[in-house]
Amino acid sequence: LGFVTFQNYYNSISLVDETLSQRQLSSSWIERHPERGVSAWARNNFRPLSSAPGEKETVLFWHVHKSGGTTVKGIYRCMDQTIASRLPPSISHTEDKELIAFEPFGQRGGKFVNVDMTTRSGMLRAERMGLVASGKADMLFTMDVNFAGEHLYDKQHKGRIVSLFRHPVDRLASKFYYLQKADWEKTYSPKWADMSIL
Repeated sequence: LGFVTFQNYYNSISLVDETLSQRQLSSSWIERHPERGVSAWARNNFRPLSSAPGEKETVLFWHVHKSGGTTVKGIYRCMDQTIASRLPPSISHTEDKELIAFEPFGQRGGKFVNVDMTTRSGMLRAERMGLVASGKADMLFTMDVNFAGEHLYDKQHKGRIVSLFRHPVDRLASKFYYLQKADWEKTYSPKWADMSIL
């Protein structure tokens, strides 16, 4: 993830100061201390956005809560992409012994792979079953991008990380209003129902 940021940083330096040579850029602090800049899993397991897509690469969507990730998931379902995220236990098939892509909601609801990307135990199961190597999922959705990036991808099965971000104050306000009515959530509190944010 940081690799993309650094790559864009280098590009912006080149545009701002044409006198910087490639040698000067490559001798930067980040290049001299890669262990301090970007996690090894990000350097080794993912491609920068500036490189062309591979023949078959599985995208890792970093789902930042209340930043549009559920909408993105819906869009990709409409585009007939196979998604690995989480489904209700009654229809998830997460106890199956092999990976399957299935349509739990019929033809109009998109395809899902029988893994739970919301828990570390679910991602470890996906790792043991070779989720990314199998090519069964087009896109993985998780809030734990570090764990997923380290355990599900490798040098032979590289992917890309994408995400949506939202202003932190807007995120908190949205979560506050959401939790006023989301009685299915563990963090729901009925005393918030009549509260104002002001």
